[in-house]
Amino acid sequence: MNSFLQKANLALPALLSFALFSCDLDFLGKPSPVIAEVENSRLYISELKDNKEDGDSISKEEWIHRIEAWVNFEVMYREALKRGLQKDSSTQKLIKNAEKKILVDRLRLSMDSTVAVESDNELWEFYEKNKELFRIDSVSFIPFSDVSEQIRNATLSEKRMNREKRWLTETKNLYSIEIYPQYLDSL
Repeated sequence: MNSFLQKANLALPALLSFALFSCDLDFLGKPSPVIAEVENSRLYISELKDNKEDGDSISKEEWIHRIEAWVNFEVMYREALKRGLQKDSSTQKLIKNAEKKILVDRLRLSMDSTVAVESDNELWEFYEKNKELFRIDSVSFIPFSDVSEQIRNATLSEKRMNREKRWLTETKNLYSIEIYPQYLDSL
């Protein structure tokens, strides 16, 4: 086992060098090269690149660290499956709740993508209507230009919440919903 790790540690820099060199090449429509495997799970160069922010400079050591972290995670995941942890009822409940949260978050993202501030006039109107929020002293206010981005974020947030409330009001009518307040006393 120890010699395997030594070989893997020697092979990782070579694989990483190849991967970093080939990142900018056109693969002629071929899938992205595999940089690491654990059983039938593969980590592709494209997945590593997807996690890199534009303009970031990442050292070879950091790339190796990220690959090792992926390998460790995959090994732990497989071991959890091997031990049957996914069959535990509390784990199944956690998985189901995580799935629900992810799907609701994706729904919200799809709804939020169409919300926008109509114009800078809308931001200016907010500023004027809520000028007391921007008071510095008895006669001075924070200039609009200094708070316009915060106002934009607040306006977008308010629009998103209002849109979601309207959408929920309309959509709830499509579902059979029952609430049993008589059981509140047992809480």
